[in-house]
Amino acid sequence: MDVYLQREQTKAKHFILRRYLQALAFKVLRSWDVTYIDGFSGPWQSRTSDFSDTSFMIAIDVLKDAQKRILQDTGNLRHIRCFFSESDAVAYKKLENAVAPHRSVSGKFEIQTYFGKFEDAVEQIKNIINGNFPLIFIDPTGWTGYPFHKIKSIFDSDKCEVLINFMYDFVNRFVSSQDVNTIASLDPILGGAGWHQRLDQSLPRGAAVEKLFRETLKREGRFQYVISTKIDKNTIDRPHFFLAYGTKSREGLKAFRRIEHEALKEHARNRVSAKERRREDLTGVDELFPGYDAQQEATIDDVVIQQKKIAAADIRVFLAERGGVRFSTIVDFALQAHMLRETNIKDICLQLARDGFIQNTWGNGNRKPSDDTIIQPR
Repeated sequence: MDVYLQREQTKAKHFILRRYLQALAFKVLRSWDVTYIDGFSGPWQSRTSDFSDTSFMIAIDVLKDAQKRILQDTGNLRHIRCFFSESDAVAYKKLENAVAPHRSVSGKFEIQTYFGKFEDAVEQIKNIINGNFPLIFIDPTGWTGYPFHKIKSIFDSDKCEVLINFMYDFVNRFVSSQDVNTIASLDPILGGAGWHQRLDQSLPRGAAVEKLFRETLKREGRFQYVISTKIDKNTIDRPHFFLAYGTKSREGLKAFRRIEHEALKEHARNRVSAKERRREDLTGVDELFPGYDAQQEATIDDVVIQQKKIAAADIRVFLAERGGVRFSTIVDFALQAHMLRETNIKDICLQLARDGFIQNTWGNGNRKPSDDTIIQPR
């Protein structure tokens, strides 16, 4: 049985979380001890007896595996600390029982659980970070419980990564509300009172709020990069949530864009299957050609093609304003604005050179630009 049946959005979220932790934790653990923080741990809607379909158990599984592999490669047993927070009494009891067998003093795998509001645990979180590299996951059921003015100090480390589930579908229902309490409830994640006046008026209201959320996270957390990945509803063509990612490392930015691409390809396939099941339930007739609708929907590759066209135009404007810059600067600029990977930016530069818009400063044949290559407009 597929434990994510009718939970395709959660499957996409967990896919990103798993791949993100696999990529980042393994790399980080070579030089740093790690503290992993899950602000709203649950469990909620788990369909497995071992909670393997929950964010906290996915994190434990990935982090233990990374710790083991680093030990095998380097002989160094890295210290991993986990902090799981939950405010619901029933869920907390399940959480505590589930994680207890994974605590290991001798194995340097520490787990702390906290019963209460995430925003009230800041001092304990800072103590458990204690010089480690923090990897932070915030996955609320709504938009409250993580006011930036209260929690921003947990982002203070020079090296820090955060994933936040911005519950777009819920927020979008209420952003036009005239209710004073509803408006005020969004203040803590949108930079304080008066957030309506700070919205980008060129965007639809929901998209403008999501953009302001990212801008606020970047400023309050002092992140160098903040981007987001749109996860659509399983059978309806509109966003369910955005996963906002904040990092202080360009390597993190590049890695996340690669993971995003893999996740969205998988999510597109899962959405096709979900739509087929829904149609069968409504009509009582099995699909003659299962998977046929996959050909009717825009694939992630179609999206990339369109994004590359937009990015190419933006890069030309960027170079016209700035003149020659390093390729790494082009990558930083393009990956923040567009759902693309570094390899796509290399291909864009190759095409711009062929079309005569920039100079080929990196050589002929199969060569492509590297970080230090100067990208020079003609």
